[in-house]
Amino acid sequence: MEESSSRNVSKYFLHGILFSIIYLALVFVWVNVLLVAEGLVGFIIAFIALFFILGGLNSFLTEVIWSISTKTGWKSLLGHGFVLFIALIIAHIPSMVINLAVSGLATVTVLFIVNGFIDGFVAKNVARWWED
Repeated sequence: MEESSSRNVSKYFLHGILFSIIYLALVFVWVNVLLVAEGLVGFIIAFIALFFILGGLNSFLTEVIWSISTKTGWKSLLGHGFVLFIALIIAHIPSMVINLAVSGLATVTVLFIVNGFIDGFVAKNVARWWED
């Protein structure tokens, strides 16, 4: 049976907000890896690690929230993370423009909430590409 639209919207928001909060915590770890890494090779290794983190985190949240199992081999996680990284950058372009035009705490707060829905939608749909 198809879930109700309001339930899906709340799941998108939950997925996006949890993804943002957990990812924020993991970024601090990633930044330390980036700082320790030296030169171009270190920079590339740090980004590969970021893609694994993104792919793994999204696979986990997609399984928990949507009951959608995704492939978790290293190639799948790397590709999943890379595609999600690019998709989220593209999805956040309007928010970046709005934040540049009207910066402030209220704008950041509203955009964080709106992006919760957008991030959840993007993350779920990217995860479907790696569905088991």
